[in-house]
Amino acid sequence: MDEIRTSREIRRRKRRARIRIRIYLILLLLAACFIVYFCLKSPLFNIDNISVKGNTLTNAQSIISVSNISIGENIFKINASKNEKYIQNLYFVKTAEIKRKLPSGIEIEIVEKEPLLIVKEGGNYIYIDDEMTVINEQSSNDKFQIPLLSNVAITSAQPGQKLEADKVWILDMAYNMAVKLKKAGVLCNVSEVYITNENSVDLYTKGGSVIKIVNQKIFDDNFQFIYTILSDDNMHISIELMENGNHIYKQIK
Repeated sequence: MDEIRTSREIRRRKRRARIRIRIYLILLLLAACFIVYFCLKSPLFNIDNISVKGNTLTNAQSIISVSNISIGENIFKINASKNEKYIQNLYFVKTAEIKRKLPSGIEIEIVEKEPLLIVKEGGNYIYIDDEMTVINEQSSNDKFQIPLLSNVAITSAQPGQKLEADKVWILDMAYNMAVKLKKAGVLCNVSEVYITNENSVDLYTKGGSVIKIVNQKIFDDNFQFIYTILSDDNMHISIELMENGNHIYKQIK
């Protein structure tokens, strides 16, 4: 009999424990529902401030407008990943991240595409990225660390579109040179990529030298030599690269 009573007592305790667990779970669910309802309905979480970080190619309001986030909108109702895609569709934006700053702030942080070259066209400066796409055009140059691409006849420079020139092949050659020099980490030591009237390329270095390159093959064949000059340039000389390797050196006064 004692064993039977003990077994019944154990079963009753288990039932009571299960009931308590169910009650706790129901209370937790109700609390969660209340919290969600409060967050979605309370004016405390209505957006009253939207800030933008990382923008230099356009103003903050333009970024906010494209993001499709509005003042007064509930901070938890916005779809951050969807709104980020709206911003990333801008031709000059590389990445975008939207951060909630509780209780009522939104921060949009963008990373803009970095110019590969800046083309001087008339009175304007056209910024192109490493896909030769136009990412900005303005009347002044505020990125002096980026090389100028000069003396090239531009036929089209539409934002978000590839730059087009009268002589496509010479533009492609200059672009390919810049891409390879950037990958090698020495494009930053070039101040200007000048297209000559003879359709060759002169690389003006920030150290005061000039490397004259007739065609892409000579550039590729002598790339290690060019890399060495750009890595430690303090000679102030003009170097005309020759196919036979007998380069012509002239002192620049």
